Order: sequence, then C-alpha cells, then structure tokens
Amino acid sequence: MDIKVSSDFLTGLLFCGLGAVAIIIGSSYPIGTASRMGAGYFPLMISSGLVLLGGILIIRSFLVETAEVGHVDFRPLLMLVVSILLFGLLIESWGFLVAGVLVVVGARVAGRHYAPLETALLAVGLTVFCLLLFVYGLGLHLPATHLW
Repeated sequence: MDIKVSSDFLTGLLFCGLGAVAIIIGSSYPIGTASRMGAGYFPLMISSGLVLLGGILIIRSFLVETAEVGHVDFRPLLMLVVSILLFGLLIESWGFLVAGVLVVVGARVAGRHYAPLETALLAVGLTVFCLLLFVYGLGLHLPATHLW
C-alpha cells in the first residue's frame, strides 16, 4: 500500500496522537458514570472523539485522493505557539486582561494581513467578552481580575 503524505493523513495522525496523550494524562482522574460524572469523564469523551475523528481521517486518506502537503510556513505556527505560551506564563503575574490582549495580538500578527487598529479593537473586544463570560457569567476567578 502506498502511503501518501496528505493533509488528511497528517491531520489524522495529529488528532490520534493528541487524543491518546490526553487519554493517558486523564487516566488518573476518576471517570464516574454518565449520570454522576467524575473529573475524568468529559476529557475521556472528548479525547476518544478526537482519536475516532483522527482514525476516520487516516482511513479517508487511503480511500480518497487528497492534496499532498506542500511547503509549510513555520512563522505563523511559531507565533501562535509563542503567544499561547506567553499567555500561560503571564496570566498569573500580569492578569487575564494583559495576557488575553497579548495572545490575541500574537495570533493576529501571525497572519499575512495585519491591520494595527483592527487588531487592537479585536484584542480588547475579545478579552472583555471573555472576561465577562468567565468571571461574571460563569463565576470563575481568573488571576489578577481582583482589580475590579
């Protein structure tokens, strides 16, 4: 069987790998039952779905002719990874508002078309929306939101 490196094949491998890692990490949490879910129930269901979807994509890559993977631009990938890491590192010390704005700006700069005013409005809007949703809507305590 000739295995072509197609986008479906690589995406399926990525989904299967991420799902398997999440299942292994979450295996130490109690699962519970459908009526009385434990801490590991939802992550197990989502991870299993991810592995299933990855398997379907891998099988599809053998049956359907899909586009082969061409040149990969690593700049956007690197920018996204760095902005997510910065969010995780800065949320404790600088707070959700600053870390949220930085992650949105980092993600927007990763794209080809970057408009500073549009990015600033998007960053502030998304961060305020997330703050309202998580802190006031869901009642979660986010680091450094005690300023309010």
